Amino acid sequence: MTRDLAIDATRGVAIWSMITAHFALGMRIAEPTHSFPYVDGMSAFVLLSGFVLGLVYQRWIERHGLWFGYQRLTKRIVVLYLCQLTIALVAVAAAMAGHRWLTLLLPIDGWGEGLRLALSMNYLPSGGNILLLYMVLMASAYVVFPLLMRGWWVAVLSGSIALYVLSQIHSPHWFFLTQSMASPRTENWAAWQIMFVPALVIGWNWRRWQGARFIDRYLPAFVLVAVGVWLVFHYVIDAGPLADLEPLVADKVSFAPARALGAWVVVPAVYGVFRALLRVWHHDWLRPLVMTGARSLDSYVIQAIALIIVPIHIAHRPWDETTSIAVTLLVFGACWAWAELRRAAEIDKLHRLPAIAYDATRSRATPGDGTIEAPEREPVAGGVPG
Repeated sequence: MTRDLAIDATRGVAIWSMITAHFALGMRIAEPTHSFPYVDGMSAFVLLSGFVLGLVYQRWIERHGLWFGYQRLTKRIVVLYLCQLTIALVAVAAAMAGHRWLTLLLPIDGWGEGLRLALSMNYLPSGGNILLLYMVLMASAYVVFPLLMRGWWVAVLSGSIALYVLSQIHSPHWFFLTQSMASPRTENWAAWQIMFVPALVIGWNWRRWQGARFIDRYLPAFVLVAVGVWLVFHYVIDAGPLADLEPLVADKVSFAPARALGAWVVVPAVYGVFRALLRVWHHDWLRPLVMTGARSLDSYVIQAIALIIVPIHIAHRPWDETTSIAVTLLVFGACWAWAELRRAAEIDKLHRLPAIAYDATRSRATPGDGTIEAPEREPVAGGVPG
């Protein structure tokens, strides 16, 4: 099955939204992806991750069984942990070098404590904690997959909605992810799962429900609904008479209802628009978004590390608008360049990089045709992020 480039382009928009939020928030370059109140790259990233997980694993489990799906899922969570650990170790190194104020985290007594906090995912810089939430949500698939195999998707959706409602009424402390910072609570996973679990259900049933055809057919309605929600959010809550309710209905840590509603109307509309554009445009017109979206995990890690390194080694804060724009383009360009490098080197899976490098070295040193085994290909549209 061919890859759905509209999924990658939508994920590319999410990456661009994250980068502009972290490097140029409030400036003109950030306006296109931050003009819709309460919708940002993180919520889109979580929704699309759940969707692609269901899309890919339904096919894998159907072909190879649940145990195969569990093995792949476990490998994926390990990769996510290693990526998050890399970000945490960079933050610890920055703190130990005297740049703790750039990480916005609490002091550490030395490398021993820093390593302990990094390994336990308790020392994460601002803008570098999404993968911790993602790991928790991915782990829920161990329970969800067997239910979906039995066709119990209604029960899964009902449970997800019930858990979300509970999270908005009363959340015990263990609903919150925490880390060592002045405001330790980062995300309420029980609330954020309303983006991930229903999206996983939709991805699982995507082909049977003919989801892409449905969005194509009703794209004008999706766009009109998104515009209507934007008008209400902007003129009634964000800058309107009910602005006092904003902390209650739009809080990000607890993922209040305005954020959930906004993301669920915006992401399908953006995906549908990209599908329409790709029918009349050559895909290279959207290549920067498609390539960074195809390697969204890599792109996320690059921007998270850049958020620490750039202010230390390239441009000290505070930045004027020109510097912010330059840094934003530099970081996004690095994400795009890395994605192109992986494509050119045929590195579909990062864990295969040492084997590919070894094979390449061996082929140069050994007479013969120099053939290198082709890397494993993603079997379905969209692929798993990263």
